[in-house]
Amino acid sequence: MQRCEAGLMKNVQFFVPVAAARADLDTVLRTASGLRLLAPFDPMLVDFVVAFAKSILLDRTSREYPELVVLGNFFRTARIERLKRALMMEEGAACFGRGLVFHIAPSNVDSVFLYSSLLSVLCGNINIVRISRNAGPQLRFVLDKLERALAQAGLGERFYVLTYEHDDAITTRISAQCHMRVVWGGDATVSKIRSLPLRPTATELCFPDRFSAAMLRADAINALDTAALDLLCGDFYNDAIWFAQQACSSPRLVAWIGDEQACTTARLRFWQSFAQVLKHKDFENSSGMAMDRFVTACLVATEPTHRDTTALGFPTRILMNSAPLAAAKHHHRGNGLFYEQCFGDVPAFLSTLSDQEQTLSVFGYEGPEMAQWLGDLPMRSVDRITKVGHALDFNEIWDGTRLLQAFTRRISIEL
Repeated sequence: MQRCEAGLMKNVQFFVPVAAARADLDTVLRTASGLRLLAPFDPMLVDFVVAFAKSILLDRTSREYPELVVLGNFFRTARIERLKRALMMEEGAACFGRGLVFHIAPSNVDSVFLYSSLLSVLCGNINIVRISRNAGPQLRFVLDKLERALAQAGLGERFYVLTYEHDDAITTRISAQCHMRVVWGGDATVSKIRSLPLRPTATELCFPDRFSAAMLRADAINALDTAALDLLCGDFYNDAIWFAQQACSSPRLVAWIGDEQACTTARLRFWQSFAQVLKHKDFENSSGMAMDRFVTACLVATEPTHRDTTALGFPTRILMNSAPLAAAKHHHRGNGLFYEQCFGDVPAFLSTLSDQEQTLSVFGYEGPEMAQWLGDLPMRSVDRITKVGHALDFNEIWDGTRLLQAFTRRISIEL
């Protein structure tokens, strides 16, 4: 990596492709803007994405990063073929990529930008991705695979990964050239980026702070034998602890559904089983994370919704009453802390949700049961309902948006 020396852009560093490290940002933008788009799901694009995913799955190092194994499996050939069929179903219009897409990746979940940017690649777009300067070993592993796959496919000028310190001038410069901007980040980041101008014909897709929950049916928990409960707690661990609850879909609240006695029994059994699962896991629990849980617990203890706090270990559990938790959700920073609430029925819980909620992972209820209650949800609340153990699974429909449609445009033909 070399620093670009052209004026304002001197602080930009290119990770991918390697050749871009010798160019300045303006040259890269001119080159990218001048390319002709490939058709959505062009064989060259499909082969590149499949090869990249396969390179992750075949490398033993990926076992250290289970979320990357999930990514590799998502972009298998059969899945990509299903995505292609879904995009091409619309008739009477020609389908094209939007053009140059600028992705601003989050700093807390290294791999999430790959899903949206690879879907954008498959749609035929040219992509520029800004990542955090603090690239950890997982991200370096990914970038090495990405560089190799791009070089082998001859697509190096269609996918750039760069970094720079927070600099509105650089972000504005790239935004002025792009046809679409995709922003992953906290509410403050999203608001800041949104204030920076885009070209008039460009569109924007934002993924701000979200809050996710698990909804567990107490009677169903109490009906499980020890082995089945351990499996469920293992699935819950994968949802919550893989990213230290930093992913937008990681559950931070556990809502118990049932009468008081059933919920009390289920809570006791569930958390005892979860403690046993933790004994066999290698998870991060730094002093900073412990301090974060302690500070949050102190803040939440002053809230009128607070009922009780368990010992401040891992995990820390805070029992709240059944009122909406807007203020308490604002305090939550993840890191092994769970709010708990108890409700007599599902509608009572759903009525407390807001547009901040993204994923609801469920145990004890089936799809048709859940569907009957969705019409009573508060406006814009909840974008995903999934089984416990699948909260982190990515889908081409994310935050209520069909990403394949978002990354493409249609030219209507009315002849």
